[in-house]
Amino acid sequence: MWHVYTRRGRIRWLAVGFSFVLIVWCYILYKSLFITYERDISHSHPTLSTSGSLSRNETDNLNVFLKRTPVKYNYHIFYYAWYGNPDFDSNRYYHWNHPRLAHWNREKASHYPQHSHTPPDDIGSNFYPLLGAYSSRSPNIMDQHMRMIRMSGAGTLSVSWYPPEMADDQGSPWDDLMPQLLDAAEKYKLKVCFHIEPYKNRTADNVIYWSQYILRRYGSHSAFYRYKEKGFFYIYDSYQISSNEWREKLRSNQEKAYFVGLILKSIDCKQLASSGFDAAYSYFAANGFTEASTSQRWTSIADECKPIPFIPSVGPGYIDTNIRPWNGETTRSRNNGNYYRQMFKDLPNDNDQIVTITSFNEWHEGTQIEPAIEKASSNMNTYESYYQGPYTYIHLTRELIFSN
Repeated sequence: MWHVYTRRGRIRWLAVGFSFVLIVWCYILYKSLFITYERDISHSHPTLSTSGSLSRNETDNLNVFLKRTPVKYNYHIFYYAWYGNPDFDSNRYYHWNHPRLAHWNREKASHYPQHSHTPPDDIGSNFYPLLGAYSSRSPNIMDQHMRMIRMSGAGTLSVSWYPPEMADDQGSPWDDLMPQLLDAAEKYKLKVCFHIEPYKNRTADNVIYWSQYILRRYGSHSAFYRYKEKGFFYIYDSYQISSNEWREKLRSNQEKAYFVGLILKSIDCKQLASSGFDAAYSYFAANGFTEASTSQRWTSIADECKPIPFIPSVGPGYIDTNIRPWNGETTRSRNNGNYYRQMFKDLPNDNDQIVTITSFNEWHEGTQIEPAIEKASSNMNTYESYYQGPYTYIHLTRELIFSN
């Protein structure tokens, strides 16, 4: 009886031991593959040779990478080329030193700090980039960004754009960067469309003028995104210009360009359609911030928007309290990726529709999927980190795009 028991016990323990070894082996294999995968897209990956062109070995590696990372061009990710640092931008920082904005109510404003940030350790964001307080002008940074976007599965980037010699209050003009950006996108077989910002004295007439400038200057580039054979333009805060003004100008330019206007409410769609816009988008990543950014309403809004398409905007979360310290109520926790997952689940059931992602690198509002690291700032605060490491939202975006 004892011998039978020990024989059975020995077999049982051998089975347990074998199972344990198998589990450990699978885990080690998974980690090694994950590390290799992450190393392949990390910032340490070689980009251009010293001559500025790719060697044969680099070309072979790039071709393998492109085959391993298919993209969907109907996913447009908002991209910001407005960052600057002393190495590339005349000894100045741009945007990383964003001031803390005062509340419009003076009494409330007095309760919050209003001084500017002091990069590189103290920046205008609740997160800190893996690549540091970089310059958008750095060829290496741009190359790494395009590689990361390729890894995310989004095939088109929508670059924030101001006309030549213009910029927002925190930046420096960057239209001259567009040739470099288009070339970098082409290297990774990505497409680029334009997100026209509310520049000074913007009118419907000069929006048409500048869209024609973009088409003339960049439209022949192989990375220039076209939809239905037209140039594709998002117009941020399009409602700042009257419907009558838009109607007069847009309808005479429909053969050359496809214009997408911003909506806040579902009823805005009818106004956009009557104004001559081709589609509507929601932009904001804070679910519920506007009716149009409320993901539970998207299917209904898509129906109400007809005859023009509704382009919803998904995002991983929202937090801007390092530039708007009084705006905590708009914060949307990432919740270990579950916030992002839910927005994808709420997308209307149309596999061919365009979807926008807010954003690749809008660091001020905490909507970025660009890799971030945990870091202590110079004022003793700690930047937030991603729950599974720097590349969490690059990987998650790919997973969600290709499972949608």
